[in-house]
Amino acid sequence: MDWKSISGTVGTIAGAVAPLLGGPIGLAVSIGSQIAGALGTDNSPEAVQAALKNDPNAALKLQEWAMQEREQIRQGHIELQRLALDEYKAELADRQNAREQHQDHWMPSALTIALLGMLAALIAVLFLFPIPTENRDLIVYLAGNLLPLVTGAVTYWVSSTKDANNREKLMTLAKRGEPSAAATQSTATGG
Repeated sequence: MDWKSISGTVGTIAGAVAPLLGGPIGLAVSIGSQIAGALGTDNSPEAVQAALKNDPNAALKLQEWAMQEREQIRQGHIELQRLALDEYKAELADRQNAREQHQDHWMPSALTIALLGMLAALIAVLFLFPIPTENRDLIVYLAGNLLPLVTGAVTYWVSSTKDANNREKLMTLAKRGEPSAAATQSTATGG
């Protein structure tokens, strides 16, 4: 048993503490050992859970500890949010790096077209041909795996990061004094 497994029990008594027990291992162990110390039990999740279930005063002790340590608990929540933000930033940076590496390559567009073609073929088959009953689960499985891939491919092209990348490219061209493709086209058509 680990500290995360008793976060539900602790959460019913001191709700602000439960997410900290489910957070990174160092934070969970630190908070868990402090709870064990406040309850006067062994430093283990099993002992804390047993005390909270068997001792009626344990819930009161836990609430008192949470009140006394509310600043530390608040700091723990801030740390959890900072970690989540750092993880999100790393994911965005990874995605942006992939776009920078492949921005002028033909493969992303080819994959998107292939996936959209597969989706169109799947939809056509579903509407035009009868599906045998024994194959319905297979079709559901294939469609269920294809749809997220198509969504990811389309999101690559229409997401705000891609738009920002295109705007940045246009701004760079404008700073150099080169006309963009849109400006060239509107001049050529007389608009």
